[in-house]
Order: sequence, then C-alpha cells, then structure tokens
Amino acid sequence: MAEKLKTNRALTWLLVLVVFVVLLALASLLTSGDKIRGIAPIGVTAIGLIGVFGVYLATAKSDAWKVETRQVVYMAIGAALYGVFNYIFNVIPMPSVSQVALRPSICIPVFFGYVFGPVVGFFTGAVGNILGDFLTGWGVYPAWDVGNGLMGLVPGLVMLFADKKRSLNFLTILVGVLMAIAIVLVFLNPRVPGPWTGEIEDFSFWAWAFIIGAAVVIAGRFVLERFSVDLAAVNLWGTLGIIIGIGFASLADIWVNGYSFATAIIGEFAPAAGPNILNSMILTPILLAAYDAIRGRVGRG
Repeated sequence: MAEKLKTNRALTWLLVLVVFVVLLALASLLTSGDKIRGIAPIGVTAIGLIGVFGVYLATAKSDAWKVETRQVVYMAIGAALYGVFNYIFNVIPMPSVSQVALRPSICIPVFFGYVFGPVVGFFTGAVGNILGDFLTGWGVYPAWDVGNGLMGLVPGLVMLFADKKRSLNFLTILVGVLMAIAIVLVFLNPRVPGPWTGEIEDFSFWAWAFIIGAAVVIAGRFVLERFSVDLAAVNLWGTLGIIIGIGFASLADIWVNGYSFATAIIGEFAPAAGPNILNSMILTPILLAAYDAIRGRVGRG
C-alpha cells in the first residue's frame, strides 16, 4: 500500500512538471517577445527539473508531496494571482543588467508553498511567472520560471519537519551565512560591465540592502516567534527560497546569456534577490496572519 502511494505521488509530481513544460512551450510558441532558442535554455530547465524531482525522491515518504483535488485548485489560484500581479508590477524596473522588476507579489508563491506544500508552491511560482512575463510581452525565460518555482517549492519543505520550531536555529544560521556571502561578493567587486552595452555599472548599493535585509530577517525571526512560530518560519523559509531560486536563475545566465560570474551575481542576483527578500519578509507574514485569522473565524463558525 505504501509503495503504491509512493508511485502515485511520483506520477502526479511528474505530471505537474510535464504540465509546466507544456505551458512553457506554448508560451514560447505564442509570445511576441523572447522565445526559447538553443540548447542552453532547454538544458538549464532540464537540470532544474531533475533537481526538483531529486528532492522529491529523497523525501518521498512525506505527506508534504500529497496532491489531491484541493491542491490542484490551489495551484490554479496561486499561479493566476502571481501571474496577474507580476503583470501589474513588471512596469517598475529595478537597476540591474537584465529585466528585473519590483515584485511585492513574491509573497504569493512563498505563502502558497509554505501553507499548501512544495508542489503547490512550485507550480504557483513557475507557471505564474510564465503567465506574468507572457502578459507583459517580455517572452519566455525558462531559467527564471524554474527559479520562481523554487521560490515557492523551498518554503513548502517546512512540511518535512514535524516540529517547525526545531528548524529555526539552523535556518537562521544558513540564511545569515548565505546573505553574508552575497554582501562580501558585492563589496569586493561592486562595479561590473553590463553584458549588452559593456558600460561599467556600480551595484554597491545592494550590499547595503542585503545588510539591512539580513538584520531584519534575523531580528524578525526572534520578534515574530513571540507571536507565532509560523510567522518566524515563513520569513526564514521564504528568504531561503528566494536565495536559492534567484541564485539558480542568475547562475544559469552564465550559460544561457554568456554572463560572467560577477555580472550574474552582482549585476543580476543582488538586484533581484534583495528587493524580493525585503518584500517577502514584510508581506508574507501579513498574508499568513490574515489567512490564519480567516481560517480561525470559519472554523469557529
């Protein structure tokens, strides 16, 4: 019985990934913007999806990967919300070497992943990003679609822990170390050439943004924990998801677009991850608190 359940979940997860690939192909076919060209975007997408499925295989016994009718409904709602809000906010660019926009909407995949599981979070982030870029007319960027999926999937991994509180200390250290690395890299080499113009641009501002973000995330963990473990945990898991997701997409551009390591990290990762972390740590706890309040009222009713 357990083996059959595991097989069914594996097939369901594979189906979700296949649906993502089909939607990616359709968006590329129908868009008036950038399309999928060459082996690099396909290879990056394959690496990302293999990694995602590998995480599932390593933890397949957990109910975190359960997908039933309810989860399918949440996937559709989450992806639609994320796509529409991305379309609205894509008009607000952030200074970077590529098309990086201000995205308060990042709280949506983080929230959906944390509350409804990694499969829902991945679909919300990945398909929502496809939809948002398609509606904007930008086109299709597979590495960034997978990266947005990871930003939803990683917070859902909290369901692998029976006690969410036990993960907080390790997460606090891990997030602090990763953000410290980003800060050091930006400070060491704040000026990088734009990949298309060759013009030298200064991104030292983002080191200070990461310092503020790291301080707020870590301090927020201890402040929010007094009110709710979930509020503290969603901040840390969300930040980790953003670092991993944006990190994957930015590093992929070394292969896809020929960026140098410095351009990918300082000119793209920092401007994309910094605002996303700040938006997520402000908005996601508010969204989660509102959801818990509504669920509590409905339950009491």
